[in-house]
Amino acid sequence: MSIWNDMSWVPALRTPFLNQMFELITLMGYPLFLVMFLCFGYFALGSKRFFHTAMLLMAAGLVNSWLKDIGQDPRPAAEFALDGGVGKSYGWPSGHMQIAVVLWGYLAYSVRDTAYKNLAYWAASIFIVLQGFSRLYLGVHDLGDVASGFVIGCLCLYAYIAAQNHPRISSGIAQLPMAQAVGCLLALHLIYTIFYPSHVDHHAPIWFAGAMMGWLLGHYWMRGGDENLPGPRIVQLLIASGLTGLSFVWMALTTRIPRALELGETGMAMPINYGFGILFGVGVIYVLPKLVSKITGSASASASASA
Repeated sequence: MSIWNDMSWVPALRTPFLNQMFELITLMGYPLFLVMFLCFGYFALGSKRFFHTAMLLMAAGLVNSWLKDIGQDPRPAAEFALDGGVGKSYGWPSGHMQIAVVLWGYLAYSVRDTAYKNLAYWAASIFIVLQGFSRLYLGVHDLGDVASGFVIGCLCLYAYIAAQNHPRISSGIAQLPMAQAVGCLLALHLIYTIFYPSHVDHHAPIWFAGAMMGWLLGHYWMRGGDENLPGPRIVQLLIASGLTGLSFVWMALTTRIPRALELGETGMAMPINYGFGILFGVGVIYVLPKLVSKITGSASASASASA
């Protein structure tokens, strides 16, 4: 058996402690953690930075889903698997590894001009390595899956950063009117959906495409500015945590309501899922910040009136 597919060395490494540790690490690559982390980051760690992080991550996720379903590469034998969260998804390329590269790699790159540059690059490298190894350790990916996820993640990351740093591309995108930007993204999503290699139990992740559109709409409506929460840093972190909790509830509603409608694979399923994804994205980066601004503004006005 090729070294790229051999999993016989994995069981000998396992201990109860390492099982728990790598199960925890691998949770950081699943959608729930990723979406909530993006929400918290948007509220607390720089909305501009996390707007770009979210757009890159969601684009990379859509690419990964397409590659998995076109390649249809089986995962390692079930006897090696310790992670039951993979469902019926295919193995190549590793989504956890690809997403770890674009997420932690971009965040490290985004602080390259600060005093935290070296720490950020080291932390990103450690997170990426641990995430990739967790998939091998838990027996749900082989070395070929993880290596491919790393390479494709690097390509996605490089392409996004190169576009950001290209004067004509970056200025052209920045000056693009909202209608044109939305139209371009919608066209890309339509092409993606039309040519998606759908088959039994494997369909395009339409909700995530809608969430990507929602983040773009919210970004335009917020005029692309950096959102600053009121109060000292500890208060900002507490508010951001509360908003992330509300985002979790909103995510649960916008993902479960379409399922509750039991549309299955009907023609209405895709636009409805896409619409709920848009609602989620807009709710997180536009409605919630506006709500906080209104509440704090009202509180400030009341305090001034009392004085």
